Amino acid sequence: MAPARKTTGTTVRLRPADPFDLIRWLARSQSDPRKAVAELVQNSLDAGAKRIRISRRSLKGVQRLSVEDDGEGVIPELGREDALRYLATHVGHSRKMNLTPSQRAERVVAGQYGVGLLGFWAVGQRLELRSRLAGGEVWVLRLTEDEEQASIDRMPAALDAPDTYTEVVVLEVHPVAQRALTGKRLAEYLSAELRGQLLIRDAEVSVYDGHARGTAQRAFAVVPRRFIGEKIAVPPQWEVPGFAPLRVELHLTAGNEVPAVQVACAGTLVADDLRELAALGLDGSPWVGRGLSGLVDFPAFRIPPGTRRGVMPDSAARAFALAMDGLAEVVSIELDRLQREERRVADRDVVKELRRALKGFQQRLPQYDLPSVREESRLGSGTDGGANPPTEHLETGEAAEAAVVDLFPPGPVAMVRIEPAGLQIPPGSERRLRAVALDAEGRSVTGQAEFSWWIEGSDFTLQGQGARPAVSAGAEARPGATGRAFVEVRSGGARVSAEAALEIAAPRDEAEGSTLGIPEPQLVSDPAGLWRSRLTGDRWEVNDAHEDYVRLRSEPKARVRYLLTLLAKELVQRSFAQPGSEPLLERMVEVLAHAERNLRGG
Repeated sequence: MAPARKTTGTTVRLRPADPFDLIRWLARSQSDPRKAVAELVQNSLDAGAKRIRISRRSLKGVQRLSVEDDGEGVIPELGREDALRYLATHVGHSRKMNLTPSQRAERVVAGQYGVGLLGFWAVGQRLELRSRLAGGEVWVLRLTEDEEQASIDRMPAALDAPDTYTEVVVLEVHPVAQRALTGKRLAEYLSAELRGQLLIRDAEVSVYDGHARGTAQRAFAVVPRRFIGEKIAVPPQWEVPGFAPLRVELHLTAGNEVPAVQVACAGTLVADDLRELAALGLDGSPWVGRGLSGLVDFPAFRIPPGTRRGVMPDSAARAFALAMDGLAEVVSIELDRLQREERRVADRDVVKELRRALKGFQQRLPQYDLPSVREESRLGSGTDGGANPPTEHLETGEAAEAAVVDLFPPGPVAMVRIEPAGLQIPPGSERRLRAVALDAEGRSVTGQAEFSWWIEGSDFTLQGQGARPAVSAGAEARPGATGRAFVEVRSGGARVSAEAALEIAAPRDEAEGSTLGIPEPQLVSDPAGLWRSRLTGDRWEVNDAHEDYVRLRSEPKARVRYLLTLLAKELVQRSFAQPGSEPLLERMVEVLAHAERNLRGG
């Protein structure tokens, strides 16, 4: 077998054909003038500035934007001319590149590439970087957009110039950039963009807008953006093996804030939303779709040098993604807990609304068989509606009917019926009957009629007369004992009568501290079930996975109306069940739920 042929080759070092083309491409990669200004402010913060002032002015018709700071200056260990020369001849190289990620995190320094000054191309046509140290001469570096040559000169110091300062002035601001760099817009942008830096550093940053007209606000303080909404209880730091830890601050979105978890590198934003890092698999729950806002800061990122947006897909990015997967589990657990708590609060509010809607229900309609509820959850007495109110305080049927004015007075009574036709009363309890008296045309004559009631059965006692008397069962009554209630109605010279069956029901197995009232809905998730609600004993269950509930649950008032419909169905079925009535009641709920969904637009 012949030996393998050896191949020969040469090694070449990559060099640009035209170095300025690379500079041009780096400069053009920054298209956002606000971000370019943020880079200038970032440089001031990196220099340890305590006071940074951004100004928009017009001098002799030339639009200008300046960033002045009191930091330690550009490369303070060098003379001013040498320092500015180094900047101009080392584009793409930053002295910060020699810092480790941990050191950058400790110093909160994000710049690595030495191209921040080139961002001025997105702002204006010319740049002047003025620098002074310890009361010495002022030197200026002058750059022009899309020009290869730069100049370094001395310039006279103003009479009020500080002994040490750095000022970057962008001249001939582009008309398009002027719209994005108004004082208010720029201050709001910097508050969000440099939030991490501003929270950690003791620096005062302000924007002065000399172009503001009339009495419009001119001065704006740049303060760290504050997230609104409830803060999520997660660790403020999250370990990333082999790298500096994540800094985490998460909130549930509130108000008009758009849910978005921002990503920063050492205090400077690199993504406005985690979804922008979809390549790292971070565009799913809980980061998306759970109403989260906040910030995750990871100082070890390498970021694109021009736009300073996004992250490089290297080992640091992979470690970040793995750490975020672990953090996602903790965040999901906390969100689930908050969701359960929110549901409990919402459910308590629903019970209050149900109580308000059904105020006085048992006094007015005691013929309905209410379930037992805990004392603190029932419809109480007085303003809450009273579970066992005194009979003498109840509104009489005569008074209610007398309040109705009929343009065509009814004729003599022709028929009467008792509701309910069969009444079950537990021992020691009270229920109410109602007589409905009608003329031959079906019009009510209750307000003009006289009622006479009597009872057959020693276990029952009649209380009151009129259209709505109460029937009580003796405390020692035996379950299964029966009786009858009779009514005779006289009106317009006519006389009619009706009767209803009475029965002693089995005693309720009520817990201590319970009484009759409106139950709290117990939500049960049964996606495969077609049922909407059910009243089993004293427990009222509602299927929160039913399509009607799902469509209405986000609107509090619509949800209360839906639950009221379900409860009405259950009480009617419990109190007046007839063969075949349950499917008809379900059909009624179906129609009302459909109408409710249409009325609320969905």
